[in-house]
Amino acid sequence: MSNISQERLAPGTTVPGLLGCGLRLPDATCLSYSFDEAYSREHWEQILNQLADMMTLLNGQGLAPRRLTWTFEQGQIFLIPRPDGALLALAAQPNTEASENVDELAEEFFSLNPPN
Repeated sequence: MSNISQERLAPGTTVPGLLGCGLRLPDATCLSYSFDEAYSREHWEQILNQLADMMTLLNGQGLAPRRLTWTFEQGQIFLIPRPDGALLALAAQPNTEASENVDELAEEFFSLNPPN
């Protein structure tokens, strides 16, 4: 994982209302953060890998979403794929700064240079 990806993902982790987040690179390398004791960092990485598998299935059916959102009891998970195969996942509590700034966080993610 490149330092630039770590540096750029880390500032987003301080957004109020963020439960967890993760970045999955095309080579299946994951970097994740957890801010809710109910879900460990490893748990977020498992979720991210499962979401990546689901994205592969959707792409195989000719669907290539720009962003997917799931609503669950504690909040929402936003999955943002990048054309190079990298994925960003953000889990946020509803009606918080994190859930209201997903587009801004996604644009920052899309502006990152792919790691070498």
